[in-house]
Amino acid sequence: MGEVGRERNVKVKLLSGGHSDNVERIALLESCGFKIGRYFLMMERSLTDPIPEAEFPEGFTLKHIDNEADAAVWAEMLNQTFIDHWNHQDITVESVKDKLNDPKYQSELSLVAVAPDGTFAACCDFQIHPENNELNKRKDGLVSLLGTRRGFRKRGLGSGILLSALKLLKAEGMETVMLYVDADNLSGATRLYESVGFRRVNTQIAYIKAV
Repeated sequence: MGEVGRERNVKVKLLSGGHSDNVERIALLESCGFKIGRYFLMMERSLTDPIPEAEFPEGFTLKHIDNEADAAVWAEMLNQTFIDHWNHQDITVESVKDKLNDPKYQSELSLVAVAPDGTFAACCDFQIHPENNELNKRKDGLVSLLGTRRGFRKRGLGSGILLSALKLLKAEGMETVMLYVDADNLSGATRLYESVGFRRVNTQIAYIKAV
């Protein structure tokens, strides 16, 4: 990676993570010059507990992303939503199309809140990994992406779309839902998750090394 950086005249950093209680991995990373870059919290919620009804501002609707016609506006929304997040890198329209065309992609597990004027205002992607669940003898779902774009925050869209996702996961037979969140998230994501019943399980540390 150092050679690639020099060839392209760009700065390169390696990113590696480990749970805070994995002392051997942490010792290895630190012995190789990695420094702590960020802390992330793993949180989970039981889907057997009551799930409050989702509420949205008047005129907002929910839809699934299931075709390439939405790729450009979805990519634009994601970039506007996460532009102020740690280690953000813009998503390209091509990468979104690749995602939509992946045989494993499940459109029913991708939600977007649409404003009255048609703007994609918030999103929530969640996943089910049958192989992992079978191996671990669990019925887990994972919230892999949740965000509200600038200009639409503080209106309840985040909690509304998250609660809608929880109901969909429960309808799919899942019993627990998990997610990872930046411990220093500036948009108050941790408070949102705790307000709808998520609890902290463990901490993961992101280590960085410039090469």
